[in-house]
Amino acid sequence: MSSPHDSPAPNPPSKSVAAPASGFTSRIARSFLLLSMLTVAVVGTVAYIQGRNALESAARSRLQMTATLKQKEITRWLESCEEDFLLMAEFPTVKNNIQTLLAAQPDTPAYQQAYESLSAYFEEIREIKPKFTEISIQNKANRIIFSTNPELEGKYEISTNLTEVKSVVPGEKFAPNFYLSPATNRPAITYASKVFNSENQRQGMIIANLNLKRIDDIISERTGLNEPGETYLVGSLSNKFAFLARRDTLLSAREGPQSEGIEAAFRGENGSAIYDNYEGKPVIGVYRWLAAQNIALLVEIGKVEAFAPARNLAASIVIVGLGSVAILLLGVSRLARQLSLSRRQIDRYSRQLEQTAATANAANQAKSEFLANMSHELRTPLNAILGFTQLMQRESDSYGPHHKYLKTISRSGEHLLNLINDVLSMSKIEAGRTTFDPVCFDLRYLLLTLEEMFQMRAEAKAIQLRFKVEETVPQFIKTDEVKLRQVLVNLVGNAIKFTQAGHVTLSVIKTSQTNSRQEDVSNDVTVTESHSLCFSIQDTGPGIDPDEVSRLFDAFFQASKTRKAYQGTGLGLSISQRFVQLLGGDIHVESAPGKGSTFSFCIQAQPADLDQLPVMPLGEVVGISPNQPAYRILVVEDVLSARQLMVTLLSQVGFEVQTVKDGESAIATYKSWHPHLIWMDIRLPIMDGYEATKRIRDCASPPVKIIAITASAFEKERDAVLASGCDDFVRKPFHAHLIFEKMAEHLGVKYLYKNDLPGEISQAAEAFSGEDSKPSEPIDPEHLKVMPTDWLQQLHQAAIEVDAEALQQLITQIPQEHHVLAHSLQQLVQQFCFDELIDLTGAYV
Repeated sequence: MSSPHDSPAPNPPSKSVAAPASGFTSRIARSFLLLSMLTVAVVGTVAYIQGRNALESAARSRLQMTATLKQKEITRWLESCEEDFLLMAEFPTVKNNIQTLLAAQPDTPAYQQAYESLSAYFEEIREIKPKFTEISIQNKANRIIFSTNPELEGKYEISTNLTEVKSVVPGEKFAPNFYLSPATNRPAITYASKVFNSENQRQGMIIANLNLKRIDDIISERTGLNEPGETYLVGSLSNKFAFLARRDTLLSAREGPQSEGIEAAFRGENGSAIYDNYEGKPVIGVYRWLAAQNIALLVEIGKVEAFAPARNLAASIVIVGLGSVAILLLGVSRLARQLSLSRRQIDRYSRQLEQTAATANAANQAKSEFLANMSHELRTPLNAILGFTQLMQRESDSYGPHHKYLKTISRSGEHLLNLINDVLSMSKIEAGRTTFDPVCFDLRYLLLTLEEMFQMRAEAKAIQLRFKVEETVPQFIKTDEVKLRQVLVNLVGNAIKFTQAGHVTLSVIKTSQTNSRQEDVSNDVTVTESHSLCFSIQDTGPGIDPDEVSRLFDAFFQASKTRKAYQGTGLGLSISQRFVQLLGGDIHVESAPGKGSTFSFCIQAQPADLDQLPVMPLGEVVGISPNQPAYRILVVEDVLSARQLMVTLLSQVGFEVQTVKDGESAIATYKSWHPHLIWMDIRLPIMDGYEATKRIRDCASPPVKIIAITASAFEKERDAVLASGCDDFVRKPFHAHLIFEKMAEHLGVKYLYKNDLPGEISQAAEAFSGEDSKPSEPIDPEHLKVMPTDWLQQLHQAAIEVDAEALQQLITQIPQEHHVLAHSLQQLVQQFCFDELIDLTGAYV
């Protein structure tokens, strides 16, 4: 009979396991959270500072251009008024009639005829040229004998603020006299021209008041300014500063406006600055002193409004970063807990593995499903991180120091994405979902990019990297480019990683050309030409023990000679073997301990159809070419950061963009706004992208292009998307050039590219980039002896743990006289060459 105390016996071991697991998970979560928050804060701060500087520079340039345009427009208009006034005053018939009025008696027929002729002429002038409000003629006693305003006739008026016009002065030297009109209490300009008789004796003069509404119109035009911007003229009237013209209205001289910009302009200075305007509001302003006209021209935009995009961008980056941190923290915590529990369970149940093989296999499948779903959740925030990094790189100064930080963030994000893709690839292989996706591509260009990618890593280890391609190897082939590239990256990367001296050689040869026969249901025979291409990667590394060769392609397996010195997932060779099998071949290994290894495989590839070759991007898109429709683009996306990314990316180059958060809103906006193209997210609240696409297609008109965009990594979803009515498919995270290429393909949009910039700018950018990317000299392990053994051991351990921050701190401890060594180590850290660092310090551990 069993004791009632027997059943609780298993409880103590479970408690002893749970406590350490919880502590391990908490430490990992805290460290990850601290580093992530610090990264988000740094990126947000850098983004705001860089964005603010760029916006301030752009605002000053825009305000300078606006001030120049308005200054020239005002000058041209005043010159036009001067020309018209002189033409009117010197016209022979008008001149004769004016002399008759000044010389004849009012009751004579000649006087009446001259009066009627001038009345008709000046009335016609006022209709044709509304720039003149009143035209009058004064005799030499200052009595008005004629005026287009009959109420003024017979009055005496002594004008002391007249602008006498004798001849047209071209350019910007004409100086009209602004004065405060006693009749309207508003700024005014009055042109005057003296009238002489045949004996050159002054008889009187003709005067005309200008209609200053045109100056108001010039000032109020919004050219070059956003809504918060303001342009105004300030002059000295009645011994005080006063507005002459302003956006809202022509103001009186009741109170003189005061600001640093106005005072600087009246001191004769021309420039731009950040200061408080006449209302005490901080602005970015440009001030000009128009010396000929004795007036100040100011163009200003609110400082808060000007810097709003920088604040919004920084806030968006922080929000996206915090959201990404939360999601990644959840995944890291779950993985850490599972790792801790799995490690302890392996120690406890190692003898029961054979009996639980079936259960372990089911758990492995569940793990693959979990990793696949988790990768989907990670790709969504990665899309925002990489996307906004691309936007910041587009908007940042390519010569500035922050551009390198953005490139580092981008490389780190791409590195994280590659790690996720590796784990996902393994899970898809285990689940039997990996497919063969052949495309046409340039094989020689692929090999060239791989050689350039690995050359620096090889030089850092002082080993020789050689790519040998037989002349008979075709340049263009058709096979699965992505899987072939990943296989070559894994094999060449492993060869460089494990080789300490000597060389790594990639050889490609064409062994034969075959014709395969295929029969369809109608018994017709089709002959298909194909190439047999063989790839060989040879190294002079440590080699592999014969008893371990058979296990090299098992998942998570690492050879004993590299297990301690090199860190990794152990998935690379397993994934490569499965991919090569999909390409029609198999990987073979020849290795001897101490003499190196050779990995080789052959694949079958078809000749490429040149019409199907991908078009290389022409460069960074900076705008839409002229003379094209105003394309309306609708973005359907429930994630705020993803909407902001698409809106910023598309609106920057000139597209009209609207966004909605669900499928029902997408249908309503489509019916009311009629977009040319819809970017449709598949996973949406209320109504998903599949249903929304089908309902839009059910509408008779207008036609619209729909491109699905999703973070799902499953190939089968592409077929479901296209079946729902979408025209194309894009997977997150995406590159900006892919978005523009798809829109060009489906809408026929033509772009302006950054490569179209003037040659001097492009050469300067290339020169700067070349200097920055110059590789350092290879490091000899003997050079490291200048540092103590304890320092070398810390450097080795930090490289194994891929702890870039610790590596940076250790490098700063190198004395100044060894700055060359510090620079070389710094470059290895920035280029993620942790394997090389492990190799260099391995002898000192």
